[in-house]
Amino acid sequence: MIEFAEAVLGRDDARLQAARQAIHDALGADAVVDSAGVAGLFNAIDRIADSTGAPLEADKAEMTAGLREEIGIDAFAAQKEALDADAAKTAAEKKS
Repeated sequence: MIEFAEAVLGRDDARLQAARQAIHDALGADAVVDSAGVAGLFNAIDRIADSTGAPLEADKAEMTAGLREEIGIDAFAAQKEALDADAAKTAAEKKS
């Protein structure tokens, strides 16, 4: 199952096919479907949590610090705050 989970995230179709086949051979067709469903739901739930601004757990923050710095993702929150402040100021000015 771990091989399947890792293969789902990759781009190696042969690896994914081999992982699916291994699950099928060991557990049957229903297990392949269930495994794909779990992988898909995890991906969706993770994206929803990220989009709502759910806080990043401390261990994940530590593990991803270098990547986040490299791609500049930490600046997104500051940019959003600046845009929100500007929008609030504009709205207040329109009311007066």
